[in-house]
Amino acid sequence: MAEANKIVERILRDAQREAEAILAQAQERAAGIIAQGEREAEKLRQEILEKAQGDAAERQRRIISMDALEGRKATLAAKEALLEEAFARAHEGLVEMDTPSYQKIIRSLLLSAVQTGTEEVIIAPADADRISPEFIQAINAQLQRQGRAGSLTLKIEDRPLQGGFILRSGGIDINNSFAALLKSVREELEPEAAAILFPQSEGSAKEAAPHG
Repeated sequence: MAEANKIVERILRDAQREAEAILAQAQERAAGIIAQGEREAEKLRQEILEKAQGDAAERQRRIISMDALEGRKATLAAKEALLEEAFARAHEGLVEMDTPSYQKIIRSLLLSAVQTGTEEVIIAPADADRISPEFIQAINAQLQRQGRAGSLTLKIEDRPLQGGFILRSGGIDINNSFAALLKSVREELEPEAAAILFPQSEGSAKEAAPHG
């Protein structure tokens, strides 16, 4: 019986050692799995953080870019508005000139625009005092001195003309109003006007949008 007890005790001790070894291996493996999980979790956290930072940086870049674009648009719009106002004032200045200065410009425009010397000069009622039949007779006399036909006739029509005139020849109207003339030279004059209005703005003439 004593010998049997010893055998049982040895078997139990062997089983205990084996169990302890298996448990130790299991604990080691569990620790490895936990550590690997923690590393994967940390890696994933870093990836998420980096992506979030990258997304935030990209959003910031887009916001800054959009703000810069909006700023340039606002600056350009302000410059266009100032240019528009400058040309509007130029038009207003032409219309409101004193009679001698006004007639001098009209005389120059007529002598340049006349082709046959028999055209009809159409003006708005507001200009009837400044562009009179006598004024047209003086232009005709000057045309004749130049060896051209001096048979211009004056006609007053209720047209939305703000300075200048319409030259009618053969049923064709040629617009020589101040508005039309300013529009025709605006593209050429705009860079110069922009340089005067915005002397500190590099490339201001280029920034000013052309008007079609």
